[in-house]
Amino acid sequence: MLFKKMLRDMKINRTQFISIFIMAILGVLVLTGLHAEWYGMKVESDRYYAENRLPTLWMMGRNYSPEDVKRVEGLDKVQATSRRLTVDVETTLPNQPVLRLNVVEENTLSKPHVVDGDAFDIHQQGIWLDHTFADAQGLKVGDVLTIKAMGLESQQTIRGLIMHPEYVYNVKDESELLPHPESFGFAYLSRESLPQSLPLPFNQILILTESEKDSEAVKSELERLFTGNYTAILSREDHVSVAMMDNEIEQNKAVGEVFPVIFFLIAALAMLTTMTRMIASQRTQIGVLKALGYSKRKILFHYVSYGLWIGLAGGLIGLVAGPLIIPPILFTMQKSLYILPNWYAALSPVDGISVVLAVLCCGASCYFACRRELTEVPAAALRPRPPRAGRHTWLEKSAFWQRMGFNRQWNIRDILRSKLRSIMAAVGVTGSMTLLLCAFGLRDTVSGVSSRMYGELHTYESRIHLQEDISQDALKAIEERVEGQWIQESAIEIAANGKEKTATLTVLGEGTGIVYKDEKNRVVELPPKGIGLSYKMAQVLGIKMGDTLKWRIIGQEEWITSEVHTLYRTPMGQGITMTEEAYKDLGKTLVPTARLAYKAFDQEDGLTGIKNVRAKDDLIRSFNTMLESIQMMIFILILAAVILGVVVLYNLGVLSFTERVRELATLKVLGFFSREIRSLLRKQNIWLTCLGILLGIPGGYGIIDFILSTMSESIDMQTKVTWLTLVLCIIITFVLSAGVNFMLSRRIKTIDMVSSLKAVE
Repeated sequence: MLFKKMLRDMKINRTQFISIFIMAILGVLVLTGLHAEWYGMKVESDRYYAENRLPTLWMMGRNYSPEDVKRVEGLDKVQATSRRLTVDVETTLPNQPVLRLNVVEENTLSKPHVVDGDAFDIHQQGIWLDHTFADAQGLKVGDVLTIKAMGLESQQTIRGLIMHPEYVYNVKDESELLPHPESFGFAYLSRESLPQSLPLPFNQILILTESEKDSEAVKSELERLFTGNYTAILSREDHVSVAMMDNEIEQNKAVGEVFPVIFFLIAALAMLTTMTRMIASQRTQIGVLKALGYSKRKILFHYVSYGLWIGLAGGLIGLVAGPLIIPPILFTMQKSLYILPNWYAALSPVDGISVVLAVLCCGASCYFACRRELTEVPAAALRPRPPRAGRHTWLEKSAFWQRMGFNRQWNIRDILRSKLRSIMAAVGVTGSMTLLLCAFGLRDTVSGVSSRMYGELHTYESRIHLQEDISQDALKAIEERVEGQWIQESAIEIAANGKEKTATLTVLGEGTGIVYKDEKNRVVELPPKGIGLSYKMAQVLGIKMGDTLKWRIIGQEEWITSEVHTLYRTPMGQGITMTEEAYKDLGKTLVPTARLAYKAFDQEDGLTGIKNVRAKDDLIRSFNTMLESIQMMIFILILAAVILGVVVLYNLGVLSFTERVRELATLKVLGFFSREIRSLLRKQNIWLTCLGILLGIPGGYGIIDFILSTMSESIDMQTKVTWLTLVLCIIITFVLSAGVNFMLSRRIKTIDMVSSLKAVE
């Protein structure tokens, strides 16, 4: 019987219950969809790394012998080692694309994943080629590829097309933001494919420790053991490909974990208000059930089951739909940046917990709504609750009250008499405004990064990257023909307060190609002595202006102690910046790695030593492409926020109107026309909407700040919400609220004054 009663109640109040059902679906759908996307990437990348035995450490050097490998193998916590030669080689293909060639003696660590052709075999002649590079160049298995390396030219048959765990994010160097398979790829070659008489300077030792936690201890031992015989020791977190994939996962995780919480809270609010009103109207029915012998526990479970069933149904639909809808959309963007063997959504226990959370939110709301009615004895519950005695508030007793018009007096009195209803309405608007501002604000923040980076801070038009072995004559020729600024960029290690971080050192020659600004967007000058430190790196290391830190260029033994004279903010490239004068003060000489050209530059004939040229427009496009996945995620959140706003405001509006039927009927009896009553409701709606908007603005900013605080250490985004976005969010919230008010105010004509004004017996 109680189950049939529940179905009947849901049918009578179908609008409210449908809205709660939609909110439960949205909350779980968004959470599980975004979670399944990043969790699927994590599961697949971890499986890929483990299956192909990705090293935990890479030691770079000049010429490692078998004895060096044995010394590494003898270290505690080292599971396996291998040496290889990694070198960039030219090809004879059109436009002479570059290959990063890896020559290996054995296939035990960092193993290639074959996409087409033969399995990688160190005893077989031939080359195994990056499959994206092969596709871009129109190559296939069986073709012959000519490579030029170490002054020799070698022809190799393509035995297989591969992908590799070290090249999930495959860029040539830090100057590249996006993979360019038409100009750069990688390849694997066995030692036996080259003449045995040819001495190979193996420049890397790959090391797999027993666990990633052991890598720091092993790294310290390697630094002690190979003092002066290595240029860099990279851990997984420092490896460009692994770090980029981890950063992408962390960014998506941060965005996906905040919004659903708000959805669930608003769903709980809507369920609480719905059940409170419905149970208040069913006070007599509860009394009848008690009189018939139903226990308090059974009646309580009956009403709690309303929320349990809706939460369970909405949660299960969201659990199924989320991973099917959202990940395929986001994966389309991810595939342009990252190369994985498989792309799939993956569910975890957290996704099941989201359904439980939806059920608990709805169920708990029902419990708190009905527990008070169950405390009364059947005789008291069978009688309708008498209306509360009215009393004048301090405001109504003031002289100010007498100067108000009737409309304001009625609305203020109505708000004060129905505090909970008014608070619910304001909270509903607050939630809608918060979600809209957060979603649109994130879009502004992300979109503004490229304009800040390449509009305000980097003022050059082209970036000319130089070859490592460029001659002084070539540098002089470039300086004479290209007006601009020399810069040196190097990978460094920074140590402070017991923390060590990998960062970037930027040394600026004379010029104005890059501008630096502080956290208040004021231009700052780099000091003639000491260093400038990026604001995000200062936060990570716990450093403030005036403190000292130690740093060294990776591959050099010397640690340098410097004082922080300036803090600046930059979206990308966290680390240290100094002038050439300050660098010379340390006894160092600027070795240019790039020329920042003030005018657009196309490489001229006769200029040598240039690695590549990147126009500012290309850099902006590449930067925006990197952020496309977040942009798409934000679009999904905007859509969900609008839907949620409509559902919440309509649900609360229906409840508010239903609770005021008696007051509205009284006004009609007193001679008020329907248009006058609508005007009353519209004014109160505007008041509560304005209050909700004012509360929602700081809420939206707060959530954006929280999401940005979870970004990786290499990214420093500042919250940016344009006035246009703020006005747009306010307008959308007002339109939603006014639209709901308009739809409900039409019901005034249908109010039955006789039944609404029946006296309580």
